Amino acid sequence: MKLEEKAKKLAEIEIQTQSELLKIDLKAGTPIFILGRNGTGKSALVNRISAQLSGKAVYMPGSRPSYFDGESLSMTPASRRSFTNDLMHYDSLPEARWKSVTGTSRNEKAIHDLLAAESQYKIDAANQIKSEGSSSSAIARLQANNSPLDIVNSLLAQANLPVRLEVSDAELKAKQANSLYSYARMSDGERSALVFAAEVVAAEPGIIFLIDEPELHLHPSIVVSLVKALILARPDCGFVICTHQLELPSDIQGGKLILVRGSSWNGNEIAAWDVDIIDDPEQIPEWLWVDLVGSRRKILFIEGNNRTSLDQPLYSLLFEKISVRPRESCKEVIKAVEGLRAVEKTHRAEAFGLIDHDGMLDEHIRKFESNGIYPLPIFSVESLIYSEEAQEAIAIQQAETLGIPYHEMLEAAKTAAISSLNLHGAKEHLASRLAERQMRDQLLSAIPTRQQLIEQTTNDLNVTINSPYPSELAHLTGLIARCSLHEIISRYPVRETGVLNAVAKGLRFNSRDDYERAVLRRVGSDSRLRDRLKQKLGNLAAQLE
Repeated sequence: MKLEEKAKKLAEIEIQTQSELLKIDLKAGTPIFILGRNGTGKSALVNRISAQLSGKAVYMPGSRPSYFDGESLSMTPASRRSFTNDLMHYDSLPEARWKSVTGTSRNEKAIHDLLAAESQYKIDAANQIKSEGSSSSAIARLQANNSPLDIVNSLLAQANLPVRLEVSDAELKAKQANSLYSYARMSDGERSALVFAAEVVAAEPGIIFLIDEPELHLHPSIVVSLVKALILARPDCGFVICTHQLELPSDIQGGKLILVRGSSWNGNEIAAWDVDIIDDPEQIPEWLWVDLVGSRRKILFIEGNNRTSLDQPLYSLLFEKISVRPRESCKEVIKAVEGLRAVEKTHRAEAFGLIDHDGMLDEHIRKFESNGIYPLPIFSVESLIYSEEAQEAIAIQQAETLGIPYHEMLEAAKTAAISSLNLHGAKEHLASRLAERQMRDQLLSAIPTRQQLIEQTTNDLNVTINSPYPSELAHLTGLIARCSLHEIISRYPVRETGVLNAVAKGLRFNSRDDYERAVLRRVGSDSRLRDRLKQKLGNLAAQLE
C-alpha cells in the first residue's frame, strides 16, 4: 500500500520534549505510529494528543473494556448526544489512559452509530427510489453490498474473523454458520474488532482515530490485517496508532513513526517525552526493528545466547541505562551494529558492539573500535565473572555466612584452580587455542592486496608465519608456576578447563551456576564492584557512560 504524498492536513499535534515543542502534521490517509518499549509513556502521549484534538478525534484508550453490559442496545439518540458532549471532557482527563471512565458506553456508541448509519443509508436509498422510480441509481447502490454494515463485514473478513453481522428484529446480530446471536455474545477479540470497525465506518469525514494498543484482546495475526484494512477503508481520515506490532509500519508504507524512548514526570503527569520522529520507516531493516524500538538511546550488541549466556545479565547490570541485545555470534554482532549505523539519519540511537577478544591482534582491535565494535580487553565474559574483584567480593560475602575467613577460601580456590591446569594436556590446550587465533590473524594480514596480486608475475603464493604456540605455552607455564590465576583467567579460555569449577568449589559453592548467580546478585547491589568490573572493559566503558 502506497499512501498519497500530498494528503490533506487534518490537524497538527504537539509533543513537548526536554528541549523543544515538536509540531507534527497529521494528514488524511497517512497514519502515525507510536512505538516504544513498555513504560516509556506511549499511552500517556496518545492521551495528551486526545486532549489537543478535542472534538476532532475518536479516542480508543487502552483502558477500554471489550464487553457490553447487555445483549441489546440501550443507548438512544438523546443519550448518545449527551454522552458525546461529555466524552470531550472524559477524553481530556489523564486518567482516561488507565481508567475506564466511561465504562462500556464507548462500545455502545460505536454500535449505535453503526446501526444509525446503516438505517440512514437504506432510508436515503428508499427515498431516492420512491422519487426516481425503477430507473433510480439507488437500486444498483443497494445491490452493490456497500452499506456501512457491508463494509464492516468486509473488514472483519479481511481480518480473517469468521463472523458476519446483520440486522434482525431491529437489532444487530452476529451470524456464524447457522447460528444467529447477539453481538454481545461474540468472542472477546471479535467484539473488539467490531467496535473498531464500527467506529471507523460510521465516522464523519476528516475524523482522527487515536487507537491505543489495538492488539489488546486481538491475536497478532488479526490486528495487523484489521488495522491495515481500517486505514484503507477511510483514506479521508487520520490515524494515530500506539502499538507493539512492529509489522504495521512496515506493511503500511508512507506513514510516519514516533519512537518514544522515555519520559519525565512532573507530579502526576508527564511533562516531556524523549522521542525520535522517523519519516521513512522503510529505511530501517525489518530485522533491526525489535532492537531499535525496544531500546534506549544507546544499544549494546553482545555475543551470547538469551537462555544460557552470562553476557546479557552481566552487561545489563553493569550498564543500567543501556539496552543490551544478544546475538548468536560475532558476525551477528557486527551485522547489527553496521545495520543501525548505516541508517543513523533516521533515528538518534547509538549502536555499539562487544565481542570476545579471543587473542586478537592489536591492529584488528583498533580497526573494530573505529567502527563502534569493541573486542573485550580480556578473553571472555568469564574473565569478569571469575575476576579477582568478583572472587574477593563473593568470598567476603561467603565469610559472613559461613564464618570462614575469606582469604582462606580465596587461597583454596586458587590452589584448586592451578592444580587443574597441571592436569595432562590442560595448559597445552589453552596455549594452542590462543595461538590458533593469533595465527589466523597473521595469515589474514599476510594475504596480498589486490594491487599486489595484479603485480605478481607467478602463480605461486607463499605466506610464511611464525608459530606463536611455543612462546604462548612458555608464557602460560610461567603464569602457572607463579600461581598467577587472575592473569590466566583474564587471558585464556579457562571455561574449557576445570578452572571455573575449582574456583566455585573453593569458595564453597555447590556448582558453577550457584557461584555465577551469586556474582550477578552482588553486581546488582554493589556499586563499587560494578565500577571495578567496568574499568576492565577499556574504551567501551567510556563510550557507554
